[in-house]
Parts: sequence; C-alpha cells; structure tokens
Amino acid sequence: MSIFRKIIIWCVIACPSAGFADTLLTNPISDRWHLVLGLSGGPAWTQAGETQTFFLQPDVEKSYVAKKNNQALGSGELFLGVQKNLHSSATGQIGIAVAGATAVKLTGNILEDADPSFNNFNYAYKINHAYLGLKGRLIAGTMYGLQPYLSGSAGVGFNRAYNFSISPIISEEVPAPAFTANTNAAFSYTLGIGLQKSLSANWQLGVGYEFADWGSYDLGAASGQTLNQGLSLDHVYVQQLQFTVIYID
Repeated sequence: MSIFRKIIIWCVIACPSAGFADTLLTNPISDRWHLVLGLSGGPAWTQAGETQTFFLQPDVEKSYVAKKNNQALGSGELFLGVQKNLHSSATGQIGIAVAGATAVKLTGNILEDADPSFNNFNYAYKINHAYLGLKGRLIAGTMYGLQPYLSGSAGVGFNRAYNFSISPIISEEVPAPAFTANTNAAFSYTLGIGLQKSLSANWQLGVGYEFADWGSYDLGAASGQTLNQGLSLDHVYVQQLQFTVIYID
C-alpha cells in the first residue's frame, strides 16, 4: 500500500470518528478564528507538450512533434487565511493562495508539410505560471505527534508562453517566422495530501504532495500567418513536493 493511500485512510478514520477522539492528542474545540500564514516551496515535475498539426497559411501545413521529457522546476506558495476547530479531531483552514513556478521549457521537431521526410527544424519555447486562488485544508487530529491533512484550491492561472525559437537541423534551411509571446488567464486548481507537525503553539512544519492543473496557454500567431494561432495546450499538469512552514496566531 502506498504512503498516500495510508495517509488518506488515516484522514478518513481520524477526522470524523468520535470513537478515536479519546486516543488523539487534539486541541479543545474553540469558537475562535485564528489567523494562518503559510509559506511553501519545493521541487515539481511536468511532462507538458503534445504534437500538433495545423495550417499557417492555406498552402502551408506543419506538424510540431513535442518531446515529452520529464522536467524538474521549482514552485512556491504563500497562503493567508483563517483556521477554526471543526470537531475534537478535525481542524479547517480557508484562505487565499498565491503561487508561482520557475519556467518550463518545451522542445520538439517541426515537420514541413506535416511530412516526416522533412524533419528539418527543432523548436523551443518557455512557459511561466502564476496562480491566485481560494484554498482550503482539512486537518485531522494529532496521532503519534503528526497531523495528516487534505487540501484543495481553485482559482485563476496566468500562463505566459514566450521565447519561441526555431533552429535548423540542416544549416542550409531557413526557418519560418517565430510564434509570438502571449499571456492568458485560465481556470486552475490543485489537490494535495500531506503531514504536519506542531513545533509550538504558533509554529508548524509540513510536507506533502500536490497535483496542479495550470490550465491552458497559447502562443500568438507568427508574422505573416493568416490561419490559426501558435502552439497551445488545454492543460499543463504538474506534480509537486511541498515543504511548508505555518504560523498560527
């Protein structure tokens, strides 16, 4: 059984069950709302990109064959919200999350006339992501000094695609004009799971896994292009390992 399945089972058992309340070391239920400030960061991974074929002009068709290699990047998040005890063995948090990540580089090959026989160019470009959303966390009671939690958020992702470049595989070939940079806002969300530990009445440390969908992006049309836009993608999926420091007032 994976560690994530164990944590989920732990949450299900610990959060709602009054029968376990006597064995959990939890804070007493209080009507008070507490201010919460959290700072998270860690490595992330993605395999963004997909092959796309379309016309740039009525007589110009190209295939962009993506190389979907695992890529490592850095991610960070600032959380500002409130916390309240919901049950003798469960605590809830809700607030605003602001997040961002280092650039993702996407590469591939360009097939002229969408013909594999004319694989004459490589392409590359980058994506930057920023995020603003409403985030909630459900935290189970303390067991063996640790608290498992589940998290989720939904909001808007600001995705910028830029620095598109074309390099010839054969030096005699002349590349076409490059797609232009573009920024768009898209629906984005996250789902997470992890463990945290209280260091004092005000400070906590946590570690967890988070899945994120950055949403869509697209490059702008190239100079002289009369059909369609640049390369685009409906979803960019990212997996993150988060280390978190939390302050509770």
